[in-house]
Amino acid sequence: MKNTKDHEIPYELKDDMNAQELVEIHIGDINLPTGKIIVTDPFFRVEQQPFFRKVTPGTYPVYVYMSEIDELHHRVAYSKIKFKAENASKWIMALTDDITPEEIDELGENEFYGFAVESGLACFIDEKTNTALAARMEALEQENPEGNYYDDVLAGEFKKYSGSNKYSRNLGDWNNHLPNKDSEDNAMMFAAGWGDGYYPVYWGLNEAGEAVELIIDFLINEFEEEESNGFRL
Repeated sequence: MKNTKDHEIPYELKDDMNAQELVEIHIGDINLPTGKIIVTDPFFRVEQQPFFRKVTPGTYPVYVYMSEIDELHHRVAYSKIKFKAENASKWIMALTDDITPEEIDELGENEFYGFAVESGLACFIDEKTNTALAARMEALEQENPEGNYYDDVLAGEFKKYSGSNKYSRNLGDWNNHLPNKDSEDNAMMFAAGWGDGYYPVYWGLNEAGEAVELIIDFLINEFEEEESNGFRL
């Protein structure tokens, strides 16, 4: 059942995001200059590899899907990049090129390869943009060793970009971050569901096997259950 050659493992959706009562919000467009996508915590991205599957370089819309916790409280349940204006007919786990066939074969029935969140944030970012973000973070650290990139740069951006949205917390739940103000290459950042943890990412494909979308599932409905059986990509 597992196609280890092409890193394409069928992903079984526990909860169909389209069947839940979620609020879809277009939070901006992401520029992918290389088409090599990294999904990561923006503060723990140094070792994160781009996915094995690539997309055509270009600019694509990004969405978050907000789940109502109570009348005045919503959380990001899913985030998605949409590549084609059509529905996916199947889903596969999004894997990085460094995952071996042997590691794939060792996955248990309810296990998945995912990515780690340790700062409460996640993001979609191109491999090229990731390099630019690392350079800017390093430059800030050299200028002010006591500084903090979130407090000094991102906190104000998040609040300005989404803090006034009725589905966001006041501090902002999503942000369009430009590491280099002279470039359109950006990172789309967002709060990671309930916070830190391991989360699966999957490709939605059409019948021709082309990527229609890339989705992060923040397992919002499993918050009170046992910790997910995830493995860091």
